[in-house]
Amino acid sequence: MKLTLARFYWPADAVVDTLNFPEYFQSDAGQVSVSIIDIPLTHKSIDALLTPPFYLEQWFMGQGLFLDTLCGVVIDNYYPPEHPDSSKIQRVFSLLAEELDVVPVINKDDLADTAQWEHFVEQMSILHEFNQLLSEQLTAHKLIEFHTRYKMQFLAHSQPAYRRLGPLVANIKHEPSLYEFAHQYRQHVMRLLRYPATLQNHTNVVMHLQGYFRKKVGDEARQRLTTLIHQYRLGEIPLSEVKTTLRELQATAPHGWLAQQRYLYPWFIDYDL
Repeated sequence: MKLTLARFYWPADAVVDTLNFPEYFQSDAGQVSVSIIDIPLTHKSIDALLTPPFYLEQWFMGQGLFLDTLCGVVIDNYYPPEHPDSSKIQRVFSLLAEELDVVPVINKDDLADTAQWEHFVEQMSILHEFNQLLSEQLTAHKLIEFHTRYKMQFLAHSQPAYRRLGPLVANIKHEPSLYEFAHQYRQHVMRLLRYPATLQNHTNVVMHLQGYFRKKVGDEARQRLTTLIHQYRLGEIPLSEVKTTLRELQATAPHGWLAQQRYLYPWFIDYDL
């Protein structure tokens, strides 16, 4: 399997740095190699991109890129901020971030920020899994299973957006074209994932998951989990400690639905976000 990234850099004659990115991710279905396609931006290509109406898919195809296989875009500016042409690349970033419904976009400098890096990887991993689904024989059942696996992940990002997804999926059997529905659903999912997950939303999710163990584990284990959730809510421990305990409880008292949840068992195994 392969994950394709595009790195747009400006100016076109810049000597580009090596992009600090893993060579591969380990996914739930095996190793995923990372392919980075470098695209130099010119005044002509930028002007074509920034001229309304914004036919982004056609513009990307003109660069040899296809939105059905692309999992991320990195914007790399080699002009100093005070350079008059620096504003042009900022306009490109703003346009892609606002208008590109499917593929996550990030500034190269922001890859060094842990929170932004993890959010970018999370978006890429979910998009990669969904694109793998599209490459197979698509069925309504597979799409429903995908949605089920990500319910808690979606709730951590935006409860209102998640609630809007529910009726869309519930109506899947009445859709005239499954592939058109899948592309529409993917667009909604990637828009939802733009909302950063919050401490409050994560707390609500782990408290919801806690309820599955109410009658399955002893008082001591339940109290320990309650304490950890409280400590996380106060900012005293990372979310990973709560998730680790939830996985331990799941191993002790297995629950089929929990075992499917990407919130606890991510597609990219090495990045438990």
